[in-house]
Amino acid sequence: MAVKKTDRDAVMEAAMNLFRVKGYHHTSMADIAEGCGLLKGSVYHYFSGKKDMALAVLDNLIEDARRKLFAEAKDTSVPAADRLRTLVEAVEGYFVGREGGCLMGNLALELGNADADFANRIRTYFNDWKDALAVVLAEEHGMKRAEALAEDAIARAQGAIMMMGLYRDDAVFRRAGVDTLALLGLGTSPAAKAAA
Repeated sequence: MAVKKTDRDAVMEAAMNLFRVKGYHHTSMADIAEGCGLLKGSVYHYFSGKKDMALAVLDNLIEDARRKLFAEAKDTSVPAADRLRTLVEAVEGYFVGREGGCLMGNLALELGNADADFANRIRTYFNDWKDALAVVLAEEHGMKRAEALAEDAIARAQGAIMMMGLYRDDAVFRRAGVDTLALLGLGTSPAAKAAA
């Protein structure tokens, strides 16, 4: 049975999409209301303002990524190679075809450290990604080296997300996934193999 989306969920989804595509500063409360089909005043029923809404969106995104992208990578009962393939494929599935790229990456560039509430959440998201990848890589590389490799792989993925959006071609992003798989000497994922 499908879960019925509430108006609050619709507001958050519209806000997330608009923040990702237009940016935080270029998205107004009126844009968000229009995006979810509510009157502007109705949006304030759920959130006190744009910052309150954006922080709720980021908290939701962090929890969603933990469940859908990073959780399986930390399951050490599964072989590291399988966990890495699963993580790379999940990340590919999450970002390929998504208009506007990575919300957290975009906000990191737009807001930087200007607001501690945003900066802390953005760091949490990227730390979760790094930790998930490092746990997988640590068996072969040791934790200290695995953390450095994870940071480099994420930096490569973020640059590739930008290039994917700029050129409307996911091949560069899929190659970043191939390079991540190579950290454990693995071949390509099925999706990346098709793009190579």
